[in-house]
Amino acid sequence: MLKKILVRIAAVISLSMFSVFSWAMSFESEIDFTFNGERYSGRFRYYPNKVRMDIGDSKGNSQTIIMREDTNTYWLIGKNKIYNELAMKFDIAATTGIIGDNYNDAQVKRRFIGDDIINGKIVSKYRVALESFGRHVEYDEWRVPGHPVPLKVASPEGLSVIEYKNVLFLEQASDSFELPLDVKKEKFWTAQKRPRKKRRTHLG
Repeated sequence: MLKKILVRIAAVISLSMFSVFSWAMSFESEIDFTFNGERYSGRFRYYPNKVRMDIGDSKGNSQTIIMREDTNTYWLIGKNKIYNELAMKFDIAATTGIIGDNYNDAQVKRRFIGDDIINGKIVSKYRVALESFGRHVEYDEWRVPGHPVPLKVASPEGLSVIEYKNVLFLEQASDSFELPLDVKKEKFWTAQKRPRKKRRTHLG
């Protein structure tokens, strides 16, 4: 189910895959990624301390993820206008690879692996390592020399691959990272314990 996949992306798989780069400005891009053989695509938007991903799969399922580092919260919004609210287990840097001023160059280590070709372009491949919330993170990235945005990043074992396409450095509308007014929070119903029936006692 797409929703479950996106929860894992937002909370777990990110620790082993996404690229690290730092922007002081807002941007948006197309995003294509593969996770355990399943392919997804959509739109990625970034605003300082906030991220929005509008993602869909080949079966027509769609989901929006809004991550708010300022409130330590992320929302999963379905096309049925129902949303889930979850606490962020990892910050935006660990989840999306977009690192702000809280990281410096000494905390991000890159090892050059070699040159490669993607879409006819000569790119440099690196193994990147960093520490995030006390956990060691490694992934591979492919980038055009001198370009701040990697074309592709992947987990070392290749189970997760993400591509950034047509990156536009544009000011993002702040309300794009707010919870829409027309959505409702999903309710979790818990089964109430039924009262036990009294056993009849037979005399004699």
